[in-house]
Amino acid sequence: MTNLLITFGSENEEAVLKQLGEYKHRGLSFHIVSVKDKSLPQGWYGGSKNLECSVLLGAYNHLHLKSLVEFMRGMVWEAPEDVQLIIRKQWESKFRIIDLFPEEQ
Repeated sequence: MTNLLITFGSENEEAVLKQLGEYKHRGLSFHIVSVKDKSLPQGWYGGSKNLECSVLLGAYNHLHLKSLVEFMRGMVWEAPEDVQLIIRKQWESKFRIIDLFPEEQ
């Protein structure tokens, strides 16, 4: 079981969701949901304001993380430096961030 969050700033969320839908997870289209999804109540999360960034959420059984990372690196991003892939695998006690586009030094 892998808990997954994808965050980004200035990207067109619909375009990102469409691209991610092309990734195949266990032979099926990859399904991930935005916290702003119209099927959810507006502002269902805590706080007194609406989020000003995109957050996508999903939980997956037997997610092939290396394949997803490679797929995401091949996607078209307006601001790749703002993309964060945050994961927590089963038996892990905390989330970790995978740097999809590390800065070259």
